[in-house]
Amino acid sequence: MRRTAARIAFATVSVTATAVLLSACGSDEPADAGKHADPAALAWVDKVCSGVATGSAKLSKPPAFDPADPQGTKTAMVGFLNSLSAALDDMAGGIRNAGVPPVPDGQSAVDKATTTLGETKSKVSATLTRMQDARVTDQASLQKVVADADSTMSGLSEPEGPIKHLRANPELELAFAESTTCRQVYGGNA
Repeated sequence: MRRTAARIAFATVSVTATAVLLSACGSDEPADAGKHADPAALAWVDKVCSGVATGSAKLSKPPAFDPADPQGTKTAMVGFLNSLSAALDDMAGGIRNAGVPPVPDGQSAVDKATTTLGETKSKVSATLTRMQDARVTDQASLQKVVADADSTMSGLSEPEGPIKHLRANPELELAFAESTTCRQVYGGNA
């Protein structure tokens, strides 16, 4: 049953990669000593990191699983997926609410990032609907729900998620690397 719990955790917690998507806001590598982020771009990145932290906070407690209670485990997974869905909305909102980045091609980067978040939310919603509708009465039926979740959620384990679209912009990358706010929000990996 430990393996089933681990698979359930992977099925649901692997989607928290989206929450981790901004854990790479900055870099441990020092910024180029000769070039620094534009203050407006740095302010924008700080706003994004702060806004996305709101969504990430909703995922700070993954669900507890009781191998002896398949229905309770399903209920915990449904609750977590609801929290994940709300967190994705908060994350996308945090990016959109920051406005257009004051850098060349900034809107394109935001559009790509929010599209990725939207696609992730679609997968989460599909998984949530299937899980809510699934009849779980024993370990075998729970394992089927987990396998279905694994299948639907596949492809969401990319650690940078939509932030890679923002960081692909050289000016925003420099700002993320220099952001004190991102380091404070996301720790040493920021």
